Amino acid sequence: MQISLLGSGSRGNSTLMKYDNFAFLIDAGLSGKQIIERLSTHNISPTDLSGIIVTHEHIDHIKSAGSLARKWNLPIWTNRGTIENGKKYLDGIPEYNEIEVGKSFTICGLRADPFTVPHDAADPFGLIFTSENGYRIGFATDMGFATRLANEKLGGLQGLVLEFNHDSGMLLNGQYPWKVKQRIKSKLGHLNNEDAGILLQKIGGPELEWVVCAHISKENNSESLIMKNVNKALQKKCEKDIKPQTKVCIASQEKPTELLGFI
Repeated sequence: MQISLLGSGSRGNSTLMKYDNFAFLIDAGLSGKQIIERLSTHNISPTDLSGIIVTHEHIDHIKSAGSLARKWNLPIWTNRGTIENGKKYLDGIPEYNEIEVGKSFTICGLRADPFTVPHDAADPFGLIFTSENGYRIGFATDMGFATRLANEKLGGLQGLVLEFNHDSGMLLNGQYPWKVKQRIKSKLGHLNNEDAGILLQKIGGPELEWVVCAHISKENNSESLIMKNVNKALQKKCEKDIKPQTKVCIASQEKPTELLGFI
């Protein structure tokens, strides 16, 4: 099982998941052209895809899901709330597989466990993927705060994609209108660096091989501030006599990450 974030940030999000001979997308918020071009860096074409999971209906996650599905005859996996609130983008899709948040489903031989995340969308969710050999990857972005459920679900993973959206000081002192600032920092907004670091510290165990810092604000964050919080979390990990060999990857809006996971 391998994963690559094709692009991550407020201007569009899409992630490639590979398992055995299968491949699918988590979200399709980049343009269709960008997604196809970035898939090609991993030698994947749209005809290789088995479908798209859509985590919620915001444009930076759903923008090209319908057009890709219609053009390449791809099924969509999502919940009823997202389908109903994302009709503008998902009308006319060839196949819809309804999922229920809190109830596991199977996609391309992988077990997927969707769990509720706090965000200002109809029914947004994070995901835990488990392969037949027990390798587990967690996916948690667009999360206003780290809930008890997130702490529970994201423990014991081998790989983790976690939102490090903004630095609170940069956001408050930045140029965004106050209404936008309030939305981002609210409990239904986006996870800040400090809270993401605290979550990482709590859930990081000896199994955790890698972390991707994702959905990063270009205007209200920096790699150095992210790494300050990540390193602090991983340092605490070392103090608990846990092996400090976790790889850290910073996702970009402009290019895909490397493939991370288990071959």
